[in-house]
Amino acid sequence: MLKSINTVSEFFLKKELDPKNLTDLQQSLLDWFAEYQRKLPWRVEYEPYEVWISEIMLQQTQVKTMLPYYRRWMEALPGIREVAEADEELLIKLWEGLGYYRRVRNIRKTAEMICNEYGGHFPEEVTKLLKLPGIGRYTAGAIASIGFNQPAPVLDGNVTRVLCRLKKILDPPQLSEVGKELWRLAEAWIPKGKARHFNQALMELGATVCLPSSPSCLLCPIQHHCLALDSENVNQIPVKVPSKAPKQRYRACAVIRFNQSLLFSKRPENVLLEGLWEFPSIEGDSIKNLKEILEKHVEQVYGIMISLGNEFHQLDHRYTNFKTRVSFYQAEVDGLQVEMDETISWVKFSETEKLALPSPYRRFVDWYLKQIVE
Repeated sequence: MLKSINTVSEFFLKKELDPKNLTDLQQSLLDWFAEYQRKLPWRVEYEPYEVWISEIMLQQTQVKTMLPYYRRWMEALPGIREVAEADEELLIKLWEGLGYYRRVRNIRKTAEMICNEYGGHFPEEVTKLLKLPGIGRYTAGAIASIGFNQPAPVLDGNVTRVLCRLKKILDPPQLSEVGKELWRLAEAWIPKGKARHFNQALMELGATVCLPSSPSCLLCPIQHHCLALDSENVNQIPVKVPSKAPKQRYRACAVIRFNQSLLFSKRPENVLLEGLWEFPSIEGDSIKNLKEILEKHVEQVYGIMISLGNEFHQLDHRYTNFKTRVSFYQAEVDGLQVEMDETISWVKFSETEKLALPSPYRRFVDWYLKQIVE
């Protein structure tokens, strides 16, 4: 049963840690972090630029997945001025595979603002950080606390899970009143002068010990403070809100070939996957007649009359709110009759690796070129 805001507040206050217990929790967590933290590249110098890029990349991505992308990015763009001056195609290519491509555009905008308005140095204050594109409350708190050791709270999925279990919160953290209390706790528990390591310790604990399922409670340095462990319902916390079944979509792609080249077009601004390259394609809620509609689309948009063959490859891909089934149809043309511009291009087989492609298209191209070689 969902509680009112007053009931939830009372729930928290009843279980408020006394100063002695809070000090013990803080020190136990800091000691554990000092000994068991993962060795990560942005934890060497705590350069705010590196912290910022790591946090944006880690949104909805695990550390082990993002590390190769992070290293590739830092090798190409070691500082914020390099980002501000970089070609957009390079930024998107470096980001390829991480998804949520609007983030990389916000990175570019933020880099330009910092160079133009702050002399190339990140502001330390959360209020100023929040004015930068793509930086919300969590990211601002992470940059301020980890990059500058400012007493700013962080509340990501890992911290939320740790706090919910410590306090045995029996309501979904998505409730606004619960969220407010979690932010309050995250701020109130920061030990003076140690925000950098304490916030990271909370995040690290959630990422490596206090896992969503089968947490390693016996290895937890603050297990004696955990109310969920006391009541043996750790795995039921945080309480989950039932999620809706993802909507199924269908996409038909025309693989148009001329000699050793394929036709690609760039996705427009303000759409999903904006700025990435793709095959001429259309999307629908049903696969019915999609191939015929695609043939007309190619004629109208690209000026090519084609007759697509049968589907010769298919793959499925899951996005955050929907899943899509992508069908590929092949056609060959006799000449380069397409008028080229910055959004339409014939690309040689050997040059496709340089394109920034959505994940399903990259998978397809890798498969397709392998079939040709064989």
